[in-house]
Amino acid sequence: MRDGIGKRAASALFLCGVLVMLAVSSAIVSSTMYILSLPGQASGITKEQVTKHMKKESFKQADIYYTSKEKSLLPLTKETLEYAVSINQIMIGYSNQKPIDIIFFHNEKQMEAYSGLMDVVGFYSEQEQLIGLLPEEKKKLLEGDEVAVYLYQRLLIHEYTHHAFHQKLKELEADPDKFPLWFHEGLSEWIANYELLIDPISFSVVPFDRLQTDQDWQEARAEYETDVYLQSFYMINELTDKYGKDIISEMIKETAKKGDFKKGFKSATKESLDQFEKEFKKTFEENSAALDSSYPMPLLLMKSLLAHSALRWRHLSLCRSK
Repeated sequence: MRDGIGKRAASALFLCGVLVMLAVSSAIVSSTMYILSLPGQASGITKEQVTKHMKKESFKQADIYYTSKEKSLLPLTKETLEYAVSINQIMIGYSNQKPIDIIFFHNEKQMEAYSGLMDVVGFYSEQEQLIGLLPEEKKKLLEGDEVAVYLYQRLLIHEYTHHAFHQKLKELEADPDKFPLWFHEGLSEWIANYELLIDPISFSVVPFDRLQTDQDWQEARAEYETDVYLQSFYMINELTDKYGKDIISEMIKETAKKGDFKKGFKSATKESLDQFEKEFKKTFEENSAALDSSYPMPLLLMKSLLAHSALRWRHLSLCRSK
């Protein structure tokens, strides 16, 4: 699986070309606005209604709901899920594998009715222990198109990581709301891209305190040009580059112990979050013109491909106690 994802990802970066850039531009326009809600709040549609005429196949801890149109995706889905489970065991130490449902939604309208989220291709619900999927370019995906396969694998790994992270926090008796939203989303982005070599890029950094809650997230997306999913990925990437991948589990454990993310961050890294933000801002905003002008085409495509996927993954509100 490691070779599979790595090879597909590497090939995709060189094959996507201008079409990916156009897709990115289109995605920016179509998915700027979205609504966060709990499942069923949009129109009262339930999981039972969605899956009523679907087939179910169990694999490891997952029940996968699908129709004949998605049957050919099951081998890839199982392979990717197996990888997602393995990589999350390594990165965050979650290995209990609590049961989870994976549902292929019929179309955007049905997914929006269930989740309350607009213009999305995937979501995770902690309340219902459910991953919802609506694969992009399904025809190309079934044909084995490199880019389509790559995007689908990343989508599933991203959403599963949300699940694994929340279950790990339960084991530690930690409150998910103690972790800023940039950490939730950045972690999912980073693990989904673990085998990709992605060079630094330049962008205008959104202040960290504007990426704490769901409301912050929505406002930042409207106020800043920078894609906040992309920035969150680089925030985690910068931490792992500096301290090693084990810093993730250390930050999680220390935050759980202290009940405060800033205190947990400092205990794990030996530096303050404010200092990290200052250095992060300097790294990604300094010499931006030089960075952009020196980028070869494949790396520009890499940046575009990462942004394209990030733009259309969404989470449900972290306030799941209701």
